[in-house]
Amino acid sequence: MPAQDESTARRQIAEVAREIYGRKLSGASDGNLSVRLTNGTFATTPSGVHKGRMRPEDVVIVDAAGKTIGGGKPSSELALHLAAYQARPDVNAVIHGHPPMAIAYQLAGGKLSEVLVSEVVFACGLIATAPYSTPTTLQVPEVLGPYLRCYDVMLMERHGSVTLGPDLDTALVRLDALEHTALIYCTVKMMGGAQPIPPHEVDHLFALAKPQTPLYRQAGAGCPAPEPQEPVDERLVQAVLAALGRR
Repeated sequence: MPAQDESTARRQIAEVAREIYGRKLSGASDGNLSVRLTNGTFATTPSGVHKGRMRPEDVVIVDAAGKTIGGGKPSSELALHLAAYQARPDVNAVIHGHPPMAIAYQLAGGKLSEVLVSEVVFACGLIATAPYSTPTTLQVPEVLGPYLRCYDVMLMERHGSVTLGPDLDTALVRLDALEHTALIYCTVKMMGGAQPIPPHEVDHLFALAKPQTPLYRQAGAGCPAPEPQEPVDERLVQAVLAALGRR
């Protein structure tokens, strides 16, 4: 899917921002979206604008260095978006969301890289979780850089999600699939847990889903493991799952 013209990108960003807010995949002022334009610039959501009321004229245009060339102040996470475009020429759209179930499951120690249902492979590939980085700082693209090269769907520890796509619709579908998967995983945890799909069948699923690309498995050269290598606090797991069960 090629990059878009500015008018189309402005309209789609406003539409998708309103949909993300309406479906509670981010709060009103949380998260950000961007699209690569045909002239080498980028369209992105502005800082501080209510996502549920986004208009095409609110969208900001920036160059490859992040300098504003049209509109107001761009999102504070613009550096993350530009890092994704630099790392992945195949990516023309980036969404940084705050999907509540996915974040809660990660905070509880859950591993979204586990494959409990086959559909997640086709919708997301392998879901990675990157170590914590301070939001709105250059530490975010620095920490996330290796993950951007290897994964299309990522969680940032204690922060939010990043989904990449050849177009904005694909990035949105991946955000939706991430949250839907997390809902299933949270529910099955509260019901006693489930065994992951056997590794040989997971390999088969990935081969069926993306036979031409190595971007969906951590086995690729230089790709980080999909989960931070830290011990899980089982007390935190149980506390968060109990809170989710009372909602």
